[in-house]
Amino acid sequence: MKAKHEMDPPAAFPDAKHEPDASDLATALGRAAAPLVGVLATLRANRPAVATEWQFSERSGWYQIWLLKKRRLLYLVPKRKDFCVSMILGGKAIALLKEGPFAGQTNALLKTAIRYPEGTMFSFDRKSLDPDLLGAFLAAKIAH
Repeated sequence: MKAKHEMDPPAAFPDAKHEPDASDLATALGRAAAPLVGVLATLRANRPAVATEWQFSERSGWYQIWLLKKRRLLYLVPKRKDFCVSMILGGKAIALLKEGPFAGQTNALLKTAIRYPEGTMFSFDRKSLDPDLLGAFLAAKIAH
């Protein structure tokens, strides 16, 4: 028998029967949305083919996947007045970041990043998000 996971208490959208929309997301994030919205708007402007898809998890509620064609760029897990943005970068993207203006920040984040067979996962929340850094990470991911 599979163990049932408890829902993350600050999950913004815990109701599996109600898929959120853009206005629900903005309301749930509140002021935490401002820096993230800027990065995502720039991503959409530069890459009009970017799509979003909502999925539900028993642990985190509804979350959003940002895709370029079928390639997953990032995961956005909305929380009440906060969020978690995660992305997995491969070795080539990380090497590119280590050579650029965000080398120091990239090296610091690598110390706490989680490594998976498909790449290294970096996560940001409302407090840790640097919009310029996230933009650089997205550019590196798209380039490689």
